[in-house]
Amino acid sequence: MDARLTIAALLLLAACGGPSPFPGDGTDDGGDGDGGDGGGSETITVPESLAVNVTGVKYDKKADQLRVAITGIDSTPQLVTYERYAKLDVPGYHAFKIQEDSLDRMFVALAAEAPDGKTRAVTVADGGQFAYYFGGGYYERTGAFSRPNIKSSQGGTGQVTYAGRYGAVQNVEQDGSPDALPVKPGTEPGLVPRQPRRVKGDVFINANFADNVVNGTVYNRRVVGTGERLERIILAPTEITEQGTFLGDAEAINDEVDTITGNYGGVFGGKGSTSVAGLVHLEQFDDDMKKEQEHGVFVLTKCGQPKSAAVCDQVAPRN
Repeated sequence: MDARLTIAALLLLAACGGPSPFPGDGTDDGGDGDGGDGGGSETITVPESLAVNVTGVKYDKKADQLRVAITGIDSTPQLVTYERYAKLDVPGYHAFKIQEDSLDRMFVALAAEAPDGKTRAVTVADGGQFAYYFGGGYYERTGAFSRPNIKSSQGGTGQVTYAGRYGAVQNVEQDGSPDALPVKPGTEPGLVPRQPRRVKGDVFINANFADNVVNGTVYNRRVVGTGERLERIILAPTEITEQGTFLGDAEAINDEVDTITGNYGGVFGGKGSTSVAGLVHLEQFDDDMKKEQEHGVFVLTKCGQPKSAAVCDQVAPRN
């Protein structure tokens, strides 16, 4: 049996946080309609299914600083400053961590802000300790919701594409917990906190602002460090609200792959919705585990904008 899963088998469902995995048997207070991108950060309510234990975040991209408020055991202040830790970066996202001592939980956060500066998102989790783990995420928008100009969109349909990177943390131990603070030899194993495993990938989202529907996929999912392939996630079609937010189901592509269940959601920002930021929370993604969880983040640029993803060359409009 995989040693990582053997250790994870000690962890059980958390009542106030999220569950930890072990092997198995074989919405918004904000802006108005078509206005400009406005000023100031509009208050966006992140759904409980995505925020989970996270109650607030302050991310300063310019200073490369992150503060997180989490209903968990990360540190004493409500908004805790996390240490910038570039070693744990995944493509598209800056990593931060906190661990007060070798017998306290190790939290890892991934954060990004869109190039237009109008949307940003953070995901965070620890790897589990004492049968519990804590995790969740946060996203926000600067300014009000501003729809794309539907008449100038492809075929007059209001169809817009967003693409970019995906990052995530799981309540599965990173093999050996190499970045956790070392414990003294002979320490009781049941006291030792685990480092959360990280995931990287790509996201592709289509949004139709005439029909107010969004859907997409997370693909090329791999475990950072081992390269282990993970299944593709389908972001099922769901409604774009009048405030430019959305919340929908995350699922598997078909019944022949690992069962995937969870949610995704986010917010469009910028003049003409030039970016989108959001979260993915998977409550099941591997049929060989139980109680596994993944907290993912995406911050994407609209195709045709500066710094848009290479795949945008295949979609219209290109400018």
